[in-house]
Amino acid sequence: MPEYKCKIAIKDGKFLERVILADSVKSIKRQIIEDGNFLVSAQKTGTGRTNFSFLGQQRIRPKDLYSFNQEFLTLLRAGLPVVIAFDALIEKRPESYFSGILKKVREDISKGESVSNAFEKYEYVFSSLYIAILRSGEASGDIPSAIEEYIEYFDRSLQIRRKIKAASVYPAILTVCSILVVGFLLVFVVPTITGTFVEAGAELPMLTSLLLGFSEAIRSNFLLIIGIVSLVVFSVSYYLKTDKGRFLWDTYYLKLPFLGELSVIYSTSLFTSSLSTILGGGLPLNQALPISKGMIQNGFMRAGIKNVIQLIEHGQGFAKALHEIDIFPDMAVRMISAGEEGGSLEKVLKDVAVFYEKDLESRLSIITSTIEPLLMVLMGIVIGFIMLAMYMPIFQMAGAMS
Repeated sequence: MPEYKCKIAIKDGKFLERVILADSVKSIKRQIIEDGNFLVSAQKTGTGRTNFSFLGQQRIRPKDLYSFNQEFLTLLRAGLPVVIAFDALIEKRPESYFSGILKKVREDISKGESVSNAFEKYEYVFSSLYIAILRSGEASGDIPSAIEEYIEYFDRSLQIRRKIKAASVYPAILTVCSILVVGFLLVFVVPTITGTFVEAGAELPMLTSLLLGFSEAIRSNFLLIIGIVSLVVFSVSYYLKTDKGRFLWDTYYLKLPFLGELSVIYSTSLFTSSLSTILGGGLPLNQALPISKGMIQNGFMRAGIKNVIQLIEHGQGFAKALHEIDIFPDMAVRMISAGEEGGSLEKVLKDVAVFYEKDLESRLSIITSTIEPLLMVLMGIVIGFIMLAMYMPIFQMAGAMS
């Protein structure tokens, strides 16, 4: 039965640290709650990993990981031993969560552990892909080349994410601003202007009456609307955090026009890029696929890769297995089939990644250049409709006077 080093908050507000024998963290939590206490964190002894933490894991910024690997590579290329390279890296970094992890990794390496095993204790910070590449570098006796390969992959994936964020920021800001402007007009401006005509007993045009009724409904039920919207958002968010909800969302998201296709292209680029990197490190395909599967965020596509792994284990070819699951683009599968038959799978996978990265960039440019004017036109139509409805009584009165 495994041992867990636990931090427990007891009734008087103090904290205790105890080593508890248990089958799982769940049974520890149940036992501690029965005693009237609270489990803060639980770490299986000998692993260095926190299996449970009420406070949650702190995140490390991608650019910090990137700069660390760049500096680590430079020091190793200069001929410094790994431990001395770590000393130099830790010394120049301020005290932080990341530097604390690096100190622990350095300590494990100095005790004789391999570099990959030392990093593997903190897999929630250093991905399984990174650890696999380090392990392949150790096997080949060339850790610097393995790190260089990872940096190249990291840079490509980071560039893709930046392009996606850049393409979505402006439309998102424009959409939020449009909603706020329309809301302000409906809640404050419309009642003020049209209220004057209502008080005067003037007969309002149908368009103005509809707009005023809609505005009044929003004002009268504002708290109820906010409550319903909040409840819906909370319920959907909670459901999407469940495995079933997330898988269902991922399945239907791929069927959405244009957005689903973008998701497939993005996942294809990341998957083939990571797989090429791992294969370049010397790992066989059956070991590289489970690691690359973890790079895909879409649960439906991950399930497809899992089926590919099973088909390969039963003796089927990689490209044929990809064709059977029918998730990835046909061109990507054909290119992979050619690379598999010609014995250049690693190179072809990298070519596929670059091709779909450029394809993604092109499609994002089209989206940006199309959505922005469409949103502007839509915003103009809605605001124009509101303004027309507000001023129609004035036009009507002017017509009657003439």
